[in-house]
Parts: sequence; structure tokens; C-alpha cells
Amino acid sequence: MKNCLLLFILLIFLGGNCFCQVYIEPISGYQSDLANHGKFHQINSGIQFSFKKSSKYELIVRIQKSWGFPYHSVDSSFTANNALPLYEPANKTIVPETWYLSLDHRFILKSKSKNHQFSFLLLTGISGQIFKVNYKYDKIDYTILNPDQTEKGGGISIGTGFEYMRLFKNDRLFFRLTVDAPLMGKIAYPSSFKFMSPLAFNAGYSFLIKKKKHEK
Repeated sequence: MKNCLLLFILLIFLGGNCFCQVYIEPISGYQSDLANHGKFHQINSGIQFSFKKSSKYELIVRIQKSWGFPYHSVDSSFTANNALPLYEPANKTIVPETWYLSLDHRFILKSKSKNHQFSFLLLTGISGQIFKVNYKYDKIDYTILNPDQTEKGGGISIGTGFEYMRLFKNDRLFFRLTVDAPLMGKIAYPSSFKFMSPLAFNAGYSFLIKKKKHEK
């Protein structure tokens, strides 16, 4: 993790010296998981640096954390004590969290308007997911067969999407719709969930922090 952060800092430094314009872009938004039938929902927050190479392409370095809403459901717990009911409900809560270190690519489409920009996005990087599982039930007299457990995993993250950007004199406002493929591999433990495939709607503001060399 530390090495990944150092690599991204290095890319930011190199990008600032190789590209025409540099923007810093705070982002926030919402995403819903497609892989688990809409069980999991998250709020996104992050920061990204955009390095503009030409009028048609920008490289983006993104650091993002996604904070999960609790997902509530009920499992069954069982007992061998004949004096008690055979089974009782066990309240289950799952909280999904995600992080991203990503190199994204903004391919700018042709537009007749100077103030409105549409782009195709390619998202590439690494990501981690954690599912925090908690049960509430009588753990002394009852037990759950094959309960869910807290799981985590990480790996290569790939996604795509589209973006609309409103251009001002120096700064920019943008809205984007993206989808990420699930992480490669499977959760080893037989859980009721699998790695997420988030469909995200994010918004951000783009502040110009470095102009072209010939500009003052």
C-alpha cells in the first residue's frame, strides 16, 4: 500500500512537468452495486489530478474512498435445547467499503460548443473491498449454520463511463456516470455476497493549478 502511494505521488510529480495544464479535482457522489442485486450502496469522496496533454486527452490520477450504507437482513439461528424454540431470527448487518488508486483516461469527444465538453472515460488501477459483517442474536443458546464472515480483497480495477463538463474561464464543473467490473477472483469463504461491481454517479469541480508554459 505504501509503495502504491509513493508511485502515485511520483506520477503526479512527473505529470506536472510533462503535461500542458494541471487541474486538481475534488469529487463526491453515490454508487450502487450491480453484482449483488442492488444490496450495497455507498457514498464516494476523493481527490484527483488531471494532466491535460492535448485538446483530446487527459490523464487522471484518482484517490477515492467509498463509504458504505449498512445492509440489513435476517438469517436463522438454531438450537439443540429442546426447551427452546428450534430456531430464532439472527439480525445481520453488512457494511461495504471500497478504496481506489486509479489512473483514469479522459478521451474528449468533438463538440460544437466551447463551453460544453463530453468525454469517454477509461478507468484503470487497483482497488480494495471490505465487507464488515455483524450478527445480533442469542449466541449462548443458538448457532448459525454457515454464517457470513467479514471479508476483504483487492486487485486490478477496470471500468468505463461517460462525462459531461461545463467549462468556465479557468475552472470546470463535471458530472460522470461510470461502472467498474468486479475484482478478479472469488471470495474464498462461501458467503451470501461477492465482490461488487459499482455503478457510480460522481460530480466534481476542476481547479486549474498549472497553466501552459507560455502562459503567465
